[in-house]
Amino acid sequence: MKTEENNNSINRAAKIISYIFDGSFISIPIILIICLMIIDNKVEAISWAFVCLLFGTVIPYLYICFLFRKKEIKDMHIPTREDRTKPLLLSCASYAACLGVLYVLDAPLFLKSLFMVIAASAIIYTIITYFWKISLHSSWITFIVITFNILFGRWMLLMVPLIPVVGWARVRIKKHTVNQVLFGAGISSLTSLLIYYGYGFIRLF
Repeated sequence: MKTEENNNSINRAAKIISYIFDGSFISIPIILIICLMIIDNKVEAISWAFVCLLFGTVIPYLYICFLFRKKEIKDMHIPTREDRTKPLLLSCASYAACLGVLYVLDAPLFLKSLFMVIAASAIIYTIITYFWKISLHSSWITFIVITFNILFGRWMLLMVPLIPVVGWARVRIKKHTVNQVLFGAGISSLTSLLIYYGYGFIRLF
């Protein structure tokens, strides 16, 4: 009986972690923090955050809601690989549009690099999803950890344990395999590091 209760508690904790680190929700405070960090004028920072969240979160999320209401997907978290294609394609288009807007309106360089990472990653994940399911949770938290280390310094390495914690949660509730979690984190690391390097925000060599 105690073993079953312990398992239920562990599963509940894993589900809570998964919900907290779902990109649709955590992106809101993350984008706001980033904009407030890189832009001195707070009104301007919030304005840029609005633009980024509109294209980066609101539009993709509303499309998922639309698909759910039409019963084209059965779960808002889209656990089925085949159901992810349309939302990912729409997300790719929305991220690319945001990147275009950021360049046209001459946004801060870091925001441009940020959405270049997001757009490039989304395209890679979309291609992979045609053949295999990859963990977007682990890719997202890895991207956050790398980004925060660039913005706030090396003490943000304290966030690194969040990557295996989120990965464990996804495996624990049987949403992903270990390999899917590892590949999500690995691809996110490679994409983020290369693009941030290309924009001059980190040194790799």
